[in-house]
Amino acid sequence: MPAPGVTSPSCIYACTRFRVRRTTLLPREEYLRIMQMDIPGVIGYLSRREDYRQMVLDLAHDFSGAQLIEEAVNRNLAQSFQHAIAIVQGNLQTLTREYLNRWDIANVMAILRGTAHDIPRRQIRDLLIPAGELEGTTLEHLLDLAACNRIVEELQGWRLYPVLAEHHRDLGEARAFAQVENELYRQYYADLLGLAATGYSGLQELIAYLRFEIDITNMRNLLRLHCAEEACDIATIDRTMIPGGRIPVALFRRLYGIETEGEFVSVFLETDIAPVLAQAVRELRQDPEFASVDAAELIWQRWHRRRRPVHEVEMAVTRVRLHQLEGLSRRHPFSVLPVLAYLERKKYEVANLRAIARGKAYGLSPERIWQYIVL
Repeated sequence: MPAPGVTSPSCIYACTRFRVRRTTLLPREEYLRIMQMDIPGVIGYLSRREDYRQMVLDLAHDFSGAQLIEEAVNRNLAQSFQHAIAIVQGNLQTLTREYLNRWDIANVMAILRGTAHDIPRRQIRDLLIPAGELEGTTLEHLLDLAACNRIVEELQGWRLYPVLAEHHRDLGEARAFAQVENELYRQYYADLLGLAATGYSGLQELIAYLRFEIDITNMRNLLRLHCAEEACDIATIDRTMIPGGRIPVALFRRLYGIETEGEFVSVFLETDIAPVLAQAVRELRQDPEFASVDAAELIWQRWHRRRRPVHEVEMAVTRVRLHQLEGLSRRHPFSVLPVLAYLERKKYEVANLRAIARGKAYGLSPERIWQYIVL
């Protein structure tokens, strides 16, 4: 172990490698080029890139068209995450593993939902990214099981099994999948925030970022609840909100019960979300005059009509969130933050390529597809 305040050579090496890897991700001009290609052109483009070539070649015998693109980029993402774990050591590896455990939740819920609704196994498999503790072989085994209770039984060794075991019996009820998923994420964030006292380099900055991420998630969940056909009670709001964010749960309760524009705008402006949303919309609309109060009024217009936020605005907020993470990684270059900044960017590169493949398969215009791209 290095002395306090001294950065280990392995940490310097790993963080430097991830900053270099960040430069290999697709830049804006490359997306503009890809957007003008047809699906065979996109496949050809990916097969010429070192990072995607082998995946395309390996899968070309079993898949074609947009499906080939999605399978290849998904496999590349899983491999990128696995390589990340192999590169980092010590505290960096611990934090990276903890962060990537969110993929276990996404994978388990995809399998449970798919099984409950008789979705073909191949379609479920397309959604899985073995990046957490649950390896690809384990996920394949879960896919072979015919019932949700069997899947839950097979997950007894998973760290979040106690949460799943406590709530999975409700899966036959309305909104049950969303509730179970939310309980899993509540525990996931509690575990991450519980690392705050460990003193790892960059951890306090990561915790601050995670609390902002929790706030955004809670606001999204609150809007989802408000858009539901049936009104919910305070207990439902409390179960849905994830503790640990910068915004108190009590403030979200206040927002839910507000019915007038003036009060809603006033309370929304008390949150850290308002300036972030304002920045996102300024960049989206190229409107330098768009302020926090305008952002609050924009949310109100959707809120009182019980409509979800505009997708383009949600994507714009995601861009701001990623820029904040990258800014933190530059200020703390020898911490877990450069690793996570790269992994998040890589995740969205794959999401972008999937969006392009699907958009072209459905005949969408480049302008329409562009609305789903996160840069």
